[in-house]
Amino acid sequence: MERKYDLISLGEPLLRLSPPGFRQIRVADSFDVRIVGSQLNVAANCARLGMNTAFLTKLPDSPLGELVLDNCRAYGVDASHIKLITGAKMGATYVEFSVAPRAPKAIYDRAGSAASTVSTCDFDWEKLAAQTSCLYTDGIFPGLSASCRESTMAFIAAGRSNGCLTGFDLNYREHLWNPETARSVWSEILPDIDILVINRNVSELVFGYRGSDEELMHRYHDDFGCKEVCFTSRMMDGLQRGGWQSKALSDGKIYYGTDREFDIVDRYGTGDAWFSGLLCGYLSKGIQYGLDLGNAVCALAHTVEGDIISFSRPDAESIMNGSIELSLKR
Repeated sequence: MERKYDLISLGEPLLRLSPPGFRQIRVADSFDVRIVGSQLNVAANCARLGMNTAFLTKLPDSPLGELVLDNCRAYGVDASHIKLITGAKMGATYVEFSVAPRAPKAIYDRAGSAASTVSTCDFDWEKLAAQTSCLYTDGIFPGLSASCRESTMAFIAAGRSNGCLTGFDLNYREHLWNPETARSVWSEILPDIDILVINRNVSELVFGYRGSDEELMHRYHDDFGCKEVCFTSRMMDGLQRGGWQSKALSDGKIYYGTDREFDIVDRYGTGDAWFSGLLCGYLSKGIQYGLDLGNAVCALAHTVEGDIISFSRPDAESIMNGSIELSLKR
């Protein structure tokens, strides 16, 4: 059956407010504004990479909500399902960029946001799932509120009953909940997830898993039955240079993505960029291609400002093919 969308994502958009350059928040007199949010990042990035995507959330019925809607449309994301709520709040994150030895900062103001009030009665989950090939959300959204937890489960369950591929990034935010609560909620969600992305820090903190990268992937597969378990690692050399590695357990075999190194302009949202490249590549050419495309997209994402990528799939594929040319073209 032909479906309208390649991917529908459920989540919370945020205003990202950053002092220009490397100024501190405490002395800021202006802020650069960007529309971000892990789940929106994936929908927008996948659209940039050529997929048909839609985003589900609730926004304030105000100029701030309109700002998000306009940005979704500019990214190529279908925003027609988004609900506007009178008198609601827009969530925000204040981000301070820095150079060593000063550490970067991220401060969240999202309690009581419009998106945190998403409930199971806000969307026709079955109808939406029937229109798409893949459903995506992550570990952050169910941490916003009890109703978001219920909505996440309804969203994923609808995907399962309608034959959708389900994707979930095991993001953890300590300002939302404690490890014990996250583990309890995630343990209900993960048995219905096809593509799971994990990392070492969250695996050890939330689930108490120990062992090699490969052993950690097997634990999630054995405990929850996820079809594809992907493991990502970011290596940092100070704040301006880094590297990315990924691997996946699929059908009992371990696949390794091509490692990437890069200079860093903006690291925020780069994990979401990786998942977007993984999904795009996986859906078209399988897990190995997905890992390699994800790593290339992630590397490029570190070199541009903002959480949303501003390049195309051929740009990332040129990195994969080794055709990197840094000389100035005139």
